Amino acid sequence: MKQFRLGTFLSALIIPTLSLAQTKQLTEQLGRTVLYGDVALSPDGSRVAWIQSTAATTPKQTYIQLTSGNAPAIPIDLKSSGERIDAEPAWSPDSKTLALFSDAGEKDQKQLWTLNADGSNPKKLTHVKGYAARPRWSHDGRRIAVLYIEDAGGGGPLMAAPPTTGIIDTAIHNQRIAILDLPTGQLRQVSPPNLHVYDYDWSPDDKTFVATAAPGPGDNNWWIAQIYIFDVAKGDATSIYQPTLQVAVPRWSPDGKAVAFIEGLMSDEGFHGGDLFTIAADGQKFSNRTKDRKTSISSFFWQTPDRMIVTEVVGGGSAISELTLRRSGSDLADNSVRTIWQAPEHVHAFGNFPNFTISKDGKFAAAVRNNYETPPEIWSGPLG
Repeated sequence: MKQFRLGTFLSALIIPTLSLAQTKQLTEQLGRTVLYGDVALSPDGSRVAWIQSTAATTPKQTYIQLTSGNAPAIPIDLKSSGERIDAEPAWSPDSKTLALFSDAGEKDQKQLWTLNADGSNPKKLTHVKGYAARPRWSHDGRRIAVLYIEDAGGGGPLMAAPPTTGIIDTAIHNQRIAILDLPTGQLRQVSPPNLHVYDYDWSPDDKTFVATAAPGPGDNNWWIAQIYIFDVAKGDATSIYQPTLQVAVPRWSPDGKAVAFIEGLMSDEGFHGGDLFTIAADGQKFSNRTKDRKTSISSFFWQTPDRMIVTEVVGGGSAISELTLRRSGSDLADNSVRTIWQAPEHVHAFGNFPNFTISKDGKFAAAVRNNYETPPEIWSGPLG
């Protein structure tokens, strides 16, 4: 039989009572923590936009701030009453307009909005029914592409599924690329209906998309997704790469001659890591650019056809590095890496919970930074 002292037993009853009071106070303090997400730096580096909320509240609102000077951040007013949830701000190529998704004025249905860089003149552009995400401007600034699931919810394993009614599992809702033409307001789906698209990128001439996609139903087959080229005008799909593992973040090179992507063993869509590969637009000249590197590439940005900025997972932290693909003035492979910044925290762009972004010329960056000792903060400044 186990024995214990009465005093010890009474202390055990008192300590949890004190701990509950302390826990309540701590929980309230944590609930007031300001959270930042979907940080987006304008292409010219002059402004940064983000989505702001608190840990204990549902609303999420867009803010814009100049990266120079001491002007305060501007909360965006979409001229609607009630709470709202904003998401995924995306700058136009000329840095004059910001696009974003918001359910302002509509319960549980996000629409695409635009507003001026100073936060003025908000406009609702769409009246869709279904799931829409990942707005991407065309290079000429006349169109915005989105991922769209018509008349359905979805968007990935972390999104709530829509209610099931009637005969279960008879409808197949694949996520497709849709293009909004800004002058006319027309929304047109351009990727094949039998493929579920996970990520995509405009080609430099705005005539094609590169995408990761797989046959439906829905996002069931992300693990076997391939790299496709979609013709915007015709809607044709051509597979240029069939991976052995998972692929993510397909991006065109600035000259339109190659595509880069990440391939690796990835458990879930949106959590990227692996080696960085390039392949010619016709599916030839496949190359692993980081096969000897003891890190995991989490995101990247083309700067020139021969150079990239990449984020890497290094041990328990992250690094921002410059990857040179070819030697200057030569066709010889280089694949050398120069570390620009490294810290025991995580930074990455794209996918789930992105917290890093850079200007078009790669000279400026913005990031949400936090660790176990400091709350989240937005940092911006020269990269390097």
